[in-house]
Amino acid sequence: MAFRFVHATTSYEKEMALHLLLSRGLMIDDHVSETINLYLYDECVGTISYDENVIKMIAIKESHEKENLTGVLLQYVMRLFESRGIGKYFLFTPVENEAIFRELNLKLVSKTDRIALFENAFHPIDQTLEKLASSLHYHGNRRAGIVMNCNPITLGHLFLIETCAKENDDVIIFLVETNRSVFSFDVRFRLVKDATKHLPNVHVIPSTSYIISPATFPTYFLKEVSEASDLFIKLDLTIFKEHFFKAFHLTARYVGTEPIDLATAHYNDQMKIIFGPSLKIIDRLTFNRHVISASKVRELMKQKAYDEVKKWVPEVTYQFLISDEGKALFL
Repeated sequence: MAFRFVHATTSYEKEMALHLLLSRGLMIDDHVSETINLYLYDECVGTISYDENVIKMIAIKESHEKENLTGVLLQYVMRLFESRGIGKYFLFTPVENEAIFRELNLKLVSKTDRIALFENAFHPIDQTLEKLASSLHYHGNRRAGIVMNCNPITLGHLFLIETCAKENDDVIIFLVETNRSVFSFDVRFRLVKDATKHLPNVHVIPSTSYIISPATFPTYFLKEVSEASDLFIKLDLTIFKEHFFKAFHLTARYVGTEPIDLATAHYNDQMKIIFGPSLKIIDRLTFNRHVISASKVRELMKQKAYDEVKKWVPEVTYQFLISDEGKALFL
């Protein structure tokens, strides 16, 4: 067949993709690196998009849906990824399309009642997590997990970690690896490690691409509650329940209360539903009747209120913040 692949750089091509997606009742996501349309002669019969290494928004014109054009589009993007040195990739799809992607030799990571996440066979989730889990030296069988961004780590974060460390044999901090914060992952990781070095049963590891990342939760950093974010919250938490609890033999997941941020509070509410009694909620630490938060620390840094910042963060965080490197983040 006379196929043409057109990279949607013009408003016309983007409109063609949008029209095709809407005609198939699919969700629109503005977070894309590139959209590619598939033409059969002069007719636009399919579209596909990706954000970094996450494939999504695949739609085939209804009159051509039995012609395996999904495979044609997917193979094109896979070749594109290969040419760019991208070995690991993921794919979002409505759950009713699950059978199509199983037949294309993609592996199901997890699914909810609405959406499914697939991945290619290169370092699949269970292999990735088992390798991480086997690198840790455990102290006992009571093992809790905490997912944190720590942008940057505050005394509030440290209070939650210390509380968890007292109540469990081991604490595994899954530090959000996605670099969409003021502080880079490398800086956040270093500060969390230094701030918790007095706690021998605390392990700090990267969250991997399977927790709060463009692959599992692309709307997290928007800090808004919407139908789309709700879908991805459920998927993100389902992945943790199905894979992380199993690989790390977790008995609990800990989280702090969230009286300020509505999106995070909603995330916590969903955790209660999905994790049930294995979720442990700890009251947030306060200072002068204010909840200690990383956003407040960033606000104080913008105001150059360094003496006030010192009251909200561990010493290692404070020393970094008043360094030239730390101050440069708020210029």
